[in-house]
Amino acid sequence: MLIYIYCNIFHVILFLFVSGGCKKRLSTSNIALFALFTFTLFSLTACSDNDDDDTSSALTSANVVEVVFSPSSFGDLGYNDIILTGLEESRKRLGFDVVMHVPPSVEDGIAIYNKWAQKDAKGERRLFIFASNQYESALRNSTVRPSDANSTVLLYETHQPIEGIYTFRIGMYGAAYLIGAYTALTNNEESDYKAAVLAANPFDRNVDGAAQGFRDGFLEAGGADATISYISDKDGDGYNMPDEAYDLCTRLYESGHTFFFPVAGGSNKAVYQFSRNNLLGSAGIDGDMSAYSGLMNCSLVKNIGSATGDFIALWLGKKEIPQHQDFLWDSGYVSVIYCHDCKETDAQGIETFKNNIIGKEAEYEKSK
Repeated sequence: MLIYIYCNIFHVILFLFVSGGCKKRLSTSNIALFALFTFTLFSLTACSDNDDDDTSSALTSANVVEVVFSPSSFGDLGYNDIILTGLEESRKRLGFDVVMHVPPSVEDGIAIYNKWAQKDAKGERRLFIFASNQYESALRNSTVRPSDANSTVLLYETHQPIEGIYTFRIGMYGAAYLIGAYTALTNNEESDYKAAVLAANPFDRNVDGAAQGFRDGFLEAGGADATISYISDKDGDGYNMPDEAYDLCTRLYESGHTFFFPVAGGSNKAVYQFSRNNLLGSAGIDGDMSAYSGLMNCSLVKNIGSATGDFIALWLGKKEIPQHQDFLWDSGYVSVIYCHDCKETDAQGIETFKNNIIGKEAEYEKSK
């Protein structure tokens, strides 16, 4: 079974080594993660630099999953790489073919979808996955839908249903609330301890959940200030703006903020780099980001690979699937891991905040 990636794999691997302008040698954990990612990628892929190539002759299963990732997405050891690993695990377990694309822009991703939707399934069962809510606005404004009953479309990380498309999201408020509280409790000897949340833009509600959750937990646990700042003021922007993210970190640091929590996709790496270069604390997001900094206390892990595999299993089994699903703290698809030598028990009183997560998250969801 072959997976085709619309990208240059050499550039993906090179990007993994040098993304964010890393100025230190790869740590042992970096090397291990790189090896795992490279093994997974090459165990799955044959490259196609031309999306007009006909890949249908290489497909061997009657069930085909086609995935469009966010532009320039692989190599961050986070969200998209977790999806990639989840797809491979599901493919081995369930048996289906996968076609994958990493387009240079949202417009190119939509063009790939439009072409797919116009094709006849020809006896296949087809699932098209938009693995990023960066495509949400374009899909809501589009009337293009597959006409045959054997074709299904799924969009990740949106809050509202879209006609003719399955949607789900993994809410981050609860996990971020716990990280914010943990950060304040483990730095309570500093009376003026200030944290900063760097969010992609003010329009992405999923980003807002993480930003507000961290801020609420941090302040309730005694932190002095948790500023939410935006890398961009444009809808759908801020996710791949590392230079702007680094400059924003500089300004926040100059105003007294010494802990950073990024919620900005590909821009996150610049925040990790800034905190590493200046020996400042940070928290990671999407996956285990501890390889990026020895001063990282926690990572918010979105188990998007498991959510993807579970959806595909239901789809393959022709089970009833809700048109829209919200996966919150109690779903098991989002969690917090503690990095390096940090332990949950380091934060005296953290159990109180853990017990409050579901209630606080429900309040936030109701307010939106």
